[in-house]
Amino acid sequence: MTKKISEDYKFYANFLRFVAAKTDKADVNVNAMMAELNQAADQIEKGSRFTLLASRAQAASRAFAGVAQFLQHRILPEAQAHGDKTALAQLEWAIAASLQVGRAVILHLDDIEPDKVATEFIEIKMPGLERTPGVHEQSDKPTLH
Repeated sequence: MTKKISEDYKFYANFLRFVAAKTDKADVNVNAMMAELNQAADQIEKGSRFTLLASRAQAASRAFAGVAQFLQHRILPEAQAHGDKTALAQLEWAIAASLQVGRAVILHLDDIEPDKVATEFIEIKMPGLERTPGVHEQSDKPTLH
């Protein structure tokens, strides 16, 4: 059985809040994106799903892509230098999950009729905690023995 990187999504909610807090929100569009991250974090902290208004999907998608970029460029190198395997696993998961969530938000937006964008909600289910999204486990690779 694969070990989970965490028992719940609180670590990811904390990453979202951290990125939102560290981002300069002087631009109104950036401020809106960071608000989406904080709202998602509040919901993710309590479970494995979050919802957002379809009209906020593009801002949310950009925000999650920004989380992945921020973590990859500014936090991951420091974590690699420290060598904490748990922190590295959580960071790698958070980067991959952020990209996956950002994409899922836009894909769900495609299912919303244009005249209902202002009133419909999109529900996003978070990737599982048992492995990094989009990365195959070492045991999945064929061997020569």
